[in-house]
Amino acid sequence: MALLTSSIGSFPKPKALQEARRRFADGEIDVSALRRLEDEATRSVLEFQDELGINLLVDGEMDRADPITTFAERLAGVEMNGWVRVYGDRYVRRPKITGPLSRTASTTVDRWRFARDTARGAVKAVLPGPYSLMDGSFDEHYDSRREVCLAFAEIVRDEAVELAAAGASEIQLDEPAAGARPAELPLMREALERVMQPLRGRTRVWLYLGYADFESTGAELAQLPANGLLVAGAHAAYDRLAAFARAIPEDRFVGIGVIDVLDPRIETEDEIRERLATVRRLVPRDRLWAVPDGGMRALRPDTARAKLAAMAAATK
Repeated sequence: MALLTSSIGSFPKPKALQEARRRFADGEIDVSALRRLEDEATRSVLEFQDELGINLLVDGEMDRADPITTFAERLAGVEMNGWVRVYGDRYVRRPKITGPLSRTASTTVDRWRFARDTARGAVKAVLPGPYSLMDGSFDEHYDSRREVCLAFAEIVRDEAVELAAAGASEIQLDEPAAGARPAELPLMREALERVMQPLRGRTRVWLYLGYADFESTGAELAQLPANGLLVAGAHAAYDRLAAFARAIPEDRFVGIGVIDVLDPRIETEDEIRERLATVRRLVPRDRLWAVPDGGMRALRPDTARAKLAAMAAATK
């Protein structure tokens, strides 16, 4: 029996969409022209996942330059700061909080509805988590990181509740900053509890923890509130996940990365099968999902598709 499969969120943007985003920023095309190209790219990503037989689809985040930046820039109380280097030669504009945070309108529901109505399979809605939104922003308004984090938690909660009301039965919260400051794990838990509380019994919530330090904080990360946990694995030795795996509650699903999105090399099916054999020793098969290590936005489009195709084939 094949393992269940999903992706983490982002896919590479095609060149036509990258050019359209530049032209939109320069005032050469209007928002409707940009949206048409975003829709075409989203439709292509969904069709590709359908063809591979991926069980839980994502829309590829074709409308997002960066998950945190694009979400935060649509909020009241936020200005966009200058460019900040994230890794390699990738730069993003970091949000600057200048007043009380609040939603002006939903930022994700319409895009999720489009993906749901386009795809043949179930589509997972993806939101940035409150802790990573806080950690990825400059604050010039609140008195503490806790205040910022909990303000973001209210916004993410309301967005998630609106998604659930629209029919989203699968929602992913991205917390790539998880464990960056171990002393703040209780704050992350508090913020996530606020998001989770109105969603329990309504939707399955996945928590993406990325490349966190699972060796020293794995047990605490495993206990964070969610229905499913998603972690990177292919980029580092799987034995670093041992403490994390032992602490995972028995009612929790777990997706462990088996393709390395930081490596442009395309893995063979045999390599991925070896990784799958390793992760099956960490998590019972009936709760295990095969996923990439993270979003694939930094890869070439052909590389990302080849890697995901190899994963889908290996799981069968």
